[in-house]
Amino acid sequence: MKKTNCWEFMNCDRGPDGSDTIENGTCQAASNTSLDGIHGGINGGRICWVVEGCTCFNNEFSSFVQKYVKCMECNFYKTVRDEEGSEFKVAPVSLYIKRDMPDPK
Repeated sequence: MKKTNCWEFMNCDRGPDGSDTIENGTCQAASNTSLDGIHGGINGGRICWVVEGCTCFNNEFSSFVQKYVKCMECNFYKTVRDEEGSEFKVAPVSLYIKRDMPDPK
């Protein structure tokens, strides 16, 4: 089953092949290849809450913590969390996975 990425869910057209990428560029979640595959997404498309510079909130945050708190209220975040169930990875765990570091459990 294909899993929905953030740019598809949010209809922002800033995904890898989005129509808005010519004028505004590709969203950082869509171009962050280091997070490819987490939660079955393309690049950072299903873990966008850990990607700095995403465009969902117009980059209005000065820190990762501010962004992450806002993202936890997002319907896409909640959808991925519910779909993944016990396999859901919170932000710090996701970053450890892709850096080939031990899980900080």
